[in-house]
Amino acid sequence: MCERIVVVVGDKFADFAVGKDVITLSQLKGMLCLPSRLLAVQGQIVIVPGQGLGDKDIEAVEKQASLSECRAMFDFSLWYRSGRRASQKYSHKHLPQNTLISEPVQCGDDCYELSLLIDENCELMSDHQTGQHVQGMILFEAARQTFLAVTETFYLPQNETGYYFVINQMSANYNRFAFPIEARITYRICTKDIAKANRMSFSADITVEQCNQVAATFHTDFTVFENSRISSMEGKLASQSLSGFISEIAKERQQRVEFLTAA
Repeated sequence: MCERIVVVVGDKFADFAVGKDVITLSQLKGMLCLPSRLLAVQGQIVIVPGQGLGDKDIEAVEKQASLSECRAMFDFSLWYRSGRRASQKYSHKHLPQNTLISEPVQCGDDCYELSLLIDENCELMSDHQTGQHVQGMILFEAARQTFLAVTETFYLPQNETGYYFVINQMSANYNRFAFPIEARITYRICTKDIAKANRMSFSADITVEQCNQVAATFHTDFTVFENSRISSMEGKLASQSLSGFISEIAKERQQRVEFLTAA
């Protein structure tokens, strides 16, 4: 059977769809609404999810396709190819659209893999989208969520104790543009100290690959504390910072008074 593979991306990646075997989510929905006699295709169209699709979008299209008069013309067998979005608990996000990664899967000793899953309604795409590529800050945030999700899933005790992550260092290298198609994230732990449950430390390398080419690499060094240990320290530092800030304001005001008096 003759078939054509078409990638579906979110509407905000419309520029990427121009002149390629790519359609936007809205275009796909429109095609599924057409009577079959108006959709002139030879063979089946194999639909592959790209970036920009939310979980609700994917579910809605699947339902629409099942009811469409044109359903026999489309192959949706790869519609869930990229895996399930990670829990908000593990990405440390309140809204599901702000989670940019799939659930992590262990693929070796201290090595894990995830998929990049961008929802175009996420916070980082609300007011900044230029050209056809994926913005660098989205990849940076996906890398940050990766070390959170892997640590939460595989290294922290599964109990009611809350944990606080402190980033000591995180660097980024961008090798080439990433585009709104499938991308794999690999997480490799370089060093770890997990002897004490109330304080763990890690360093890790994170790689984002697309079409077997490295788009970006990240290195991070972070520490995980029990909430009870960090909250008092955080409160003390917050008070010190506020006191220092107020002192600076008072000093500036005093200097201004002295200047006006001298004038």
